[in-house]
Amino acid sequence: MLNTLLTLPEKAGFHRFIVGVILVNALILGILTHEELDKTTLQTLQLLDDVCLAIFCVELILKMAGNWKVFFANGWNLFDTVVVAVSLVPETTEFSVIRTLRIFRVVDTLPSMRKVITAMFTALPGTASVAGVLLVLTYVAAIIANNFFGKIDPENFGNLGTTFFTLFQFLTSEGWPDVARPVMEKAPHAWIFFIGFLLMTTLTTLSLLFGIIVQSMDKATQEESRHEIEAMGEHPKEDSDLRLIKIEKELHELHKHLGKMEEKIKLLATAAQEPYGVSKGSG
Repeated sequence: MLNTLLTLPEKAGFHRFIVGVILVNALILGILTHEELDKTTLQTLQLLDDVCLAIFCVELILKMAGNWKVFFANGWNLFDTVVVAVSLVPETTEFSVIRTLRIFRVVDTLPSMRKVITAMFTALPGTASVAGVLLVLTYVAAIIANNFFGKIDPENFGNLGTTFFTLFQFLTSEGWPDVARPVMEKAPHAWIFFIGFLLMTTLTTLSLLFGIIVQSMDKATQEESRHEIEAMGEHPKEDSDLRLIKIEKELHELHKHLGKMEEKIKLLATAAQEPYGVSKGSG
């Protein structure tokens, strides 16, 4: 009985149940934001919220009791623990609003979303490098724009700070033609600077950023596959070994699937030879 309870969090059915509880809890927290709820509805929703919290607590206790070393070695488990612990703070305190962080637990329970978040954190160093390049380009462009257009449009290019803010507006693509057209009326060739700046910053840096994110997604997928394979007892040393083991795993799953299909075909053939479910030997 105890072993069954400790292995419960590993079951697919229990996993789906927790996802459902998280989604229901998210709906409840959203409804609780309405101020026009009557007292009975409010008490019912608060009771359901407490039930959801109790389920999360039981889930964490079972995970810890099952294997506490593995539990605390997983960053997502630590995140879940902190979120649930904060949710236990009484609602009268200022920290009670942090209980809404429980909704983020859906990221942990859904592998596809967890992979995206992992890729985002993996991409941070590369993203910081792209941001640094973008900052340098914008700074150089701000100095050039201030020298070229400072007297033409002092409101937007009068000093370095104002020019930097104007170019940041260009980066967001928010109303930049309204800034560029008045300048171009007095300096017809100003379009060369504006279009060049947008091409150098927006398109180039976005392409670099997308490339970094895609690379991080691939890396996160490989790491997830590595953890799955290591859980099976294999320890790949290189990416080539990882790919081979992954292919072997897929072939094994395919073989099992073909075996099940073969059994179904045999059953269908037997049923076709015995119409209406009556065997040849009967009667």
